[in-house]
Order: sequence, then C-alpha cells, then structure tokens
Amino acid sequence: MNPVSEITILRRNIFTKVARRALNRPLDQGPSSIDMAALVKELIPDGPARYRCCIYKERAIVEERIRIVIGEAKTSPITIISEACNGCSLNKYIVTDACQNCVAHPCRNSCPKKIISVIQNRAFIDQNSCVECGKCAKACPYNAIIEITRPCERACTIKAIKVDDSRKAVLDMDKCVSCGMCVTVCPFGAITDTSQMLNVIDSLRKQEQPRVAIIAPAIAGQFGPKVTPGHIKSALLRLGFDRVVEAALGADQVAKEEAEEIKAHYDAGLMTNSCCPAYARAIVQKMPELTGNLSACLSPMKVVGQLVKKQYEDKVTTVFIGPCIAKKAEAADSREIDWVLTFEELAALLQAAEIDPAAQLPADMQDASPYGRLFARSGGVSAAVQRHLSGILVDISQVQGLSQCLTTLKLSAKKTDGNGFTFIEGMACEGGCIGGPGTMVSPAVAGRALEKYAGPLDTAKERDDSQITA
Repeated sequence: MNPVSEITILRRNIFTKVARRALNRPLDQGPSSIDMAALVKELIPDGPARYRCCIYKERAIVEERIRIVIGEAKTSPITIISEACNGCSLNKYIVTDACQNCVAHPCRNSCPKKIISVIQNRAFIDQNSCVECGKCAKACPYNAIIEITRPCERACTIKAIKVDDSRKAVLDMDKCVSCGMCVTVCPFGAITDTSQMLNVIDSLRKQEQPRVAIIAPAIAGQFGPKVTPGHIKSALLRLGFDRVVEAALGADQVAKEEAEEIKAHYDAGLMTNSCCPAYARAIVQKMPELTGNLSACLSPMKVVGQLVKKQYEDKVTTVFIGPCIAKKAEAADSREIDWVLTFEELAALLQAAEIDPAAQLPADMQDASPYGRLFARSGGVSAAVQRHLSGILVDISQVQGLSQCLTTLKLSAKKTDGNGFTFIEGMACEGGCIGGPGTMVSPAVAGRALEKYAGPLDTAKERDDSQITA
C-alpha cells in the first residue's frame, strides 16, 4: 500500500471526479462524453507547476491517467505511463568512501570492460562505459561499491521490469504476474493498474440484470475504525447492488477442498495454496516443474462467483471488491467474475455517489466462518486447512513476499523424500491480502480490524454445519 502521498491523493481525486461524471452523464453517452479538457484543468489548475517541469507536462500525464481509468487507453492489467516515468538517471554502481585503495584492486581486475581506474587513492568507475554487470561490487572485500536499484526494478521479484536505452522503465507482460508491487513503490506514480470502475457504474445504472458484489474479508478497517463490513454491505446495497456476499464463504469451501487434496495426495509430500493469483502465476512462469504441487482448487473469489452464477443461471453481473490488482488479471481469464474493484476504487465510487458508509445501518454478515475471513492475513489459509486435517501430520510453512515464497517452495521440493507432508502457504503481499496494493490502511491496522470482524474461532463449528450457499 502506498502511504497517503501526493501521488495517492491525485489518483484518488481522479477516480472520484471520473466516477462523479460517469454517475451523472446520460445513460446513452459513453466515457468519451466526459469533457477531458475541463476535467484535466480542474485537477491541474492554472499556476506554477507542483510536480513536474511545467503544468503542461503535468496535464499531459493526468490526461493519460484519466484515459486509463475510463478505458480509452487500451492497456494491460498494469501499465507504465511513459510520460510520467522520470527515467531515473542513476548510475547503478557507485564507489563509496569505504574504498581503501587496496593493493590487490579486485574491483579493477574483475571488470570485464576494464573501465575501473584509481584516481586520488580511490577506485573510479567510468559510468559512460559501464555495462552494470555488478562484478566489481561482488569482488570488493569492503563492500565499498554499492548497487543503486530503481524502485520499480527492486520491487519486481520476477524481473518483469527492465530499463530501455532512454533509461525509462519497460514492463514485460509475458513475465508480469500483476502483483502490483511496482505500482506501490514508484515515487513518480508512473506505473498504474487499469480500472473497471466505469464498467461497474454502467452496470449499476442500466440495471439490465441483477448485480452481486463479492467483498473480500480484507475490507475490514479499510474505511475507518468505526466502519464495519456490515456498514459497507449497506452502502453497496444503497449504491445499487442487489446482493452482497462475503468472499470468505468461498474460503471456507477452499479450506475443506485443499485438506481433501492433501489427504488424497499425501504421498506427493508437498502442496502449496492457489488462492493468491500472483503467487500461483509466478509458480507457473518461474517453476513450471512444480505446478503439479499447486492446489487445483479455485480461489475463494472464483468459488463464490461460480455459486452466484449458478444460482442466477448466469443472468447476473458479479463484481469482486478487494485489495488485489492481480485479481483483475485472474477475473479476466475466467467467467466467474465480470468486474473487479479495489478498495480505493470503491471508496471513490461511494464518495462520488455521496454515500457515507459510516452513516449506514450495518447489515447482517453471516456468510462465512472466522477461519474463512482470516484467509485475508498471513497464516489464515494454513490454519483453516489444518483444522480439517485431524490426525494427519503436516508441516506448515507460512511465507510472505514473492521472492521468499518461490525460494521456500523450491527448497521444500528438494527436501521432499516421501516421509511426511509439507504445506506451504504463500502470499505475494507482506502480511497477506491485508497488505495488498489496493488497500487504504496499513497491514497492522487492517489486521486488528480483521480479527474483530472474524470473531471468536470457537464459533466456526456452528457455521460449518450450515449449508454453503450464496
């Protein structure tokens, strides 16, 4: 999650102003009817530039952002706004004051281009000729040569972001898993995700078929300490949804099914969860040989979407609301979910519609068990699965962050020897879903709110006895 920076404020202002215009435009007019010039000028008024070299560049960037939000700019789930990318003109390897001008000069000897010299008792790198191989930094016994990595590159575990000849970031969508980490770390706001907010608004206004909102359990605490998921449910019903269902309902089902998978394939010795789409896609791309160890279960989002579609005989629009950008890519590859909103987009939509969640009477929320709701935090998946494995010995590993997830899975696969079973719970985001890129509060705050929303774990058995329906 980004802190509330100038970038965050600008992004949320764009969402809100676009949503307000979309809610008030005639039904027979599309997004192109929005007065782009007026909206851009409203967001970036006349006067001195605040962020860039001039207001004209600021307006050009904002206009591109608006086009992405309204769907005019056809982009991938995550896209880089070239005009907004600063180019980060950084020298990747720099010699620091820790250089001792040692006699051996391992940095100079290791350089394949021979472009390191010693000037005034200190190593000097010819940056015009440096190919950024990093061999000098690895060779220095004093760690006196440091590597400065661009934020977007550093955040991308699977190396989907590279830098072109003009030093601007380029995203390889064949590698990208849509985790959204690059979106949260870019200090220039040059990386963004596509929005389906206007699609949701059109569905709500046209009322061509029932609309069902499926809310992720991580929504607890996102709209303030006094706003419960029950308040959000009431706000969504007032917004125009016909029904609101907890995604945690699907989590309860997934926990049971993954436990059955472990029992059926215990001899395999290793399994990992499939509910995190970024993690699951990373396994497919980076470790295809281990896809057989990936649970075959649908994600909780898809499970609930499937139930809803079945109940309405496919004559329904399903909208998932959660903290995850990767869910947009997951939904695009399936038929269970029609549209996806992040919590930020929902907040903008409610503000544009002048609906204050805190002012609503909280609706009843009884779809899921505490275990299903706790899927949203690290450790929640394994706890829910483990309670269905009575008498079966399973070694549990709970891992956060794509890099750690993939490393743990790889090491565990090497250790599999037919004795015992390991279940790896992998979450791409730190803290689990409550740390997703579409959230609005810190994982610590969200975690406390989630525990309160989940309720006592000893109520789980009573809810398990009820029929799972949407």
